[in-house]
Amino acid sequence: MKNRELAHILLVHPPVTSPAAPPWVLANAAGKLSGTGICLEQYDANLDFFLNHFLTSENLTGLMGVIEKRKMQGGYKEVDTYTASLLANLATNHGHWESKIAAVGRSLKILGTEDFYRPGLCMTVLKEINDLLALGSLAFYPSRIRWNGFSNPAVRDWTEVGAFLEDQETNPFLSLCQGRLAHRIAHPGLGLLILTVCAPDQLPAALTVARFTKKLRSDLHVALLGHDMLLKDAADYVDSLLPETDLSRLFELVDRLGGSSALEQSAVPDFTGLPLKDYLAPAVVLPFRALSDSRSGLIPPSIFLTILKEQVHDTGADGFLIEDDRLTPAYMAEMAARMAGEQPFFCLGLTCPLDDTAGPENMAAARQAGLRLIQWHDPAGLLEHLTKSLWDVSRAEVWNHVVIPAGPESTLVRGLIRFVGSNPNIAHSWVRRKPLGLPFESPVKQAEQEPGAYTQVAKLPGLPLWNGLNDPVYLLLYVNRHGVKKVIHWRVQDDGVSVHGLGENMIYHFVKPRDLPPGYLDEICRMIEAGGSVGTKWVRYNLERAFLIGYVLEHDLIVGNSSLKHPRPEYVEAVNRQSDLDLSQYLERGYTSVRPEYRGMGIGTKLLEGLTERVGNKKLFSIIGKDNVATQKIALRNKTRQVATFYSESLNKEVGVWIPEKML
Repeated sequence: MKNRELAHILLVHPPVTSPAAPPWVLANAAGKLSGTGICLEQYDANLDFFLNHFLTSENLTGLMGVIEKRKMQGGYKEVDTYTASLLANLATNHGHWESKIAAVGRSLKILGTEDFYRPGLCMTVLKEINDLLALGSLAFYPSRIRWNGFSNPAVRDWTEVGAFLEDQETNPFLSLCQGRLAHRIAHPGLGLLILTVCAPDQLPAALTVARFTKKLRSDLHVALLGHDMLLKDAADYVDSLLPETDLSRLFELVDRLGGSSALEQSAVPDFTGLPLKDYLAPAVVLPFRALSDSRSGLIPPSIFLTILKEQVHDTGADGFLIEDDRLTPAYMAEMAARMAGEQPFFCLGLTCPLDDTAGPENMAAARQAGLRLIQWHDPAGLLEHLTKSLWDVSRAEVWNHVVIPAGPESTLVRGLIRFVGSNPNIAHSWVRRKPLGLPFESPVKQAEQEPGAYTQVAKLPGLPLWNGLNDPVYLLLYVNRHGVKKVIHWRVQDDGVSVHGLGENMIYHFVKPRDLPPGYLDEICRMIEAGGSVGTKWVRYNLERAFLIGYVLEHDLIVGNSSLKHPRPEYVEAVNRQSDLDLSQYLERGYTSVRPEYRGMGIGTKLLEGLTERVGNKKLFSIIGKDNVATQKIALRNKTRQVATFYSESLNKEVGVWIPEKML
């Protein structure tokens, strides 16, 4: 495998996917072929494309010249708004872009060092790289190269593929073939070229390599290996299509080359032929899937644990992103039981369907086994059961990432969107899949949206840090290093590079309504109404007449509020009639609302403590819905006891009357 003089099979992983981790499909094929007697060479053309071809100072400088030439020839007359803005920026800040290009090597290097874990520096580097990918893409307009994908809106269907493959102006992969691949293909001992494809974005590059290879060596057998759905329309461009779920065709080809065709179903993937230390991450994270036993199906957790340990020994891996729906938190819990209390020496990320099987016991054990991240998809079941699963995962200090399916919204999906949007301290990140657009693009994911109920309040500047990381490898490493609580509170400001932690600069205020700064009462009313836990008819009326209002500011933004209000006489009478409690001499403590992004920081508790300290000799009560578990917990932490319950006709639900213990 490491001696090209003996190579008979060349395994190539084409661009464009994330260069942060090695490819599973390539390593799995190498592992399966390891017992055939055929010599192999693994070539990650995707990593090479980023590291040694596209993102080099020499190449980017040359592409700037190409852009200038195309511009002079009128090649950018009818471009989209983003491209027009980028061209204008290049024209007015040419020196700035030259500086970016000169520093590209340093930026790539930082991703492989401990500096990666410094949020501000990490965001700066990723922005620099994404900017340079966008710049370089201008030379191949309308093609667009991204960190983890490729698109060309001019290639709308398979009838337009042939023209793209030959087009030097818009195909960025031809130069890769000429400069980095040709000498490998020309090797006289090479008998089979296998192109591994795991995403639609790779097809344009894979077919470019196939066409280039056939022109260089028409006698060389070229095969595409990947998922059936990805390969089904590519038969005209290669000699063989090899579905990764059935490798019998692959072994038939190997047999023709004179190798053994014994099928090694249980063979482990072989990552050792790849330059693992060159991937753009500070630690080696391997993609992994469960291995099946030909007799009993999914292998036992104890054997899987042994395999992971062997991979750590052989490759120096620090983590695994497991992409197999069968490997659930329950499976990880079983694996933890086999660890006999030993501390995990790797971190794990799972990808599995969202159901109700997580459970607190499973999650505690799974975290012990190294679990730090779960990417949930395809939700099924009752909403209340799914949200409980997310709660259980969050309590175990494991990151919840929820992928909302594309297509028509069911009642379940609508409810799940409301929940994840309003509870970022539980569903830590989420994206919404969009329907497929062009045939060679992966399912587009729409980034986290503003929670629907909070669209009327002042917008929180910037984006969550996870959004800037934009790679499951990076998210896994950050959560493993810094912990869930830190990562969810880091936010990237609008400049794309400055990072601050939510809650680091909060200031608490307790004032009479008349002393509120202009506009603050309006914003507090919107915050309360967005919370949705109280009727909105009397909110402004009650706040204007409140005894005291508490609110929290950070960067001139109200992030939480609560109040002590004088209950209306008719309200006191209604409560008395339904609960037999006389609250006529009490102040009502309520209207507590905290922005979703700031929940879990103890803001509600501190507001209530501050209000209670300023009450003097007055007595307090609170009305809390039976379904409002979060507020009930705050009340209990403040030594407040539920003394009565009744059905509120205005809220159409059962509520409780809560009074501080010292006032009973």
